[in-house]
Amino acid sequence: MKKKLLGIFVCMLLCVAGFSVTGAMNIEKASSMTPKSASLDIFWEDNFDNYTIGPLHGQGGWESWDNNPATTAYVTDNQSHSPSNSVEIAWFSGVSADIVQRFSGVSSGNWNITAWQYVPSDMEGESWFILLNTYNHGGPYHWSTQLVVSTTSGRIYDVDNPDDWLPLITDDWAEIRVEIDFEADIQTAYYDGEFLLEKSWTAGVQPGGLKNLACVDLWAHTSPSTSIYYDDFILEGVISDDPILLCEGDLHFGNVKGGATLTDSFSVENVGGGLLDWKITDEPSWGTWTFDPEEGDDLPPGAPVTVQVTVVAPKQKDEYAGTIKIENMENPDNTCIIDVSMTTPRNKVFNINLLFLRFLENHPHLFPIIRHMLGL
Repeated sequence: MKKKLLGIFVCMLLCVAGFSVTGAMNIEKASSMTPKSASLDIFWEDNFDNYTIGPLHGQGGWESWDNNPATTAYVTDNQSHSPSNSVEIAWFSGVSADIVQRFSGVSSGNWNITAWQYVPSDMEGESWFILLNTYNHGGPYHWSTQLVVSTTSGRIYDVDNPDDWLPLITDDWAEIRVEIDFEADIQTAYYDGEFLLEKSWTAGVQPGGLKNLACVDLWAHTSPSTSIYYDDFILEGVISDDPILLCEGDLHFGNVKGGATLTDSFSVENVGGGLLDWKITDEPSWGTWTFDPEEGDDLPPGAPVTVQVTVVAPKQKDEYAGTIKIENMENPDNTCIIDVSMTTPRNKVFNINLLFLRFLENHPHLFPIIRHMLGL
């Protein structure tokens, strides 16, 4: 009888133990459904609290799209996630707000960018949260992330695939978090802690982008929209210990005289760690090119070099295009491409006979005199 009771007791213990282990496994699995990256260093953060109430353009590194002050957003204390200010995105005086914060050196390893967003329930229209991998005044631009906020549909969704959506939270603050793995070329977005989407970083709206975070862009869209608010931005990541080459700039020469000598520049930067050895290894086959410098050794992080470019335009009249290639000499897979274009317009061809006839039409009294001189 004691053996039987002991067996029952042992069985009960095993069942309880099995339940506990299973429960622990389920809890662990549930807690990993929305994973967060390992500890990262804060690269940039902004809560707008030290800014002057009014236009954001020109404060704290924020600039309007293409540096046009007319599209500024506004610092406000109407709402805030942390006291006391936030940024307001809307149409102001008939103009769509479009404000940008640019970054440099965010191009390798793992990075997270988070922002807190407040959408009033009476908001009208659409507003977009955007991340670009390429941004230059006047272009080119390459978009990686475009999240559409729409109270009409009651959703926040990915513009590439509207099926990637979650219910929109209104009259409360919600976190947007985008995790970027540059080595795997993957981005994962979460909204209020819920998984929203996963897709390539470089093959977004405009394929062929860079493994690089160029800027965050807050846009009130092409149709009039009312206010939404952002606060408490954080960009955090781990920078590679290896040197990484990043170049910025494009060379566009329009309507130049054949044989003219032209100048421009682009920048070379080490956005990783260690010391970078770089070299220009290819140039357009047309024109005569000179670079100063054309290579460099032991470039440290955070010390960009300006490369001065001189080119003698071809004498033949035509439209030209090409690229300049720069290589990381320690990593042949790490290269930069600078786009180049030039136009040397063709000379106008004049028809002397047509000009003479037009002259006579405008001066008919000279026609008898010319006939007499020619013996006609």
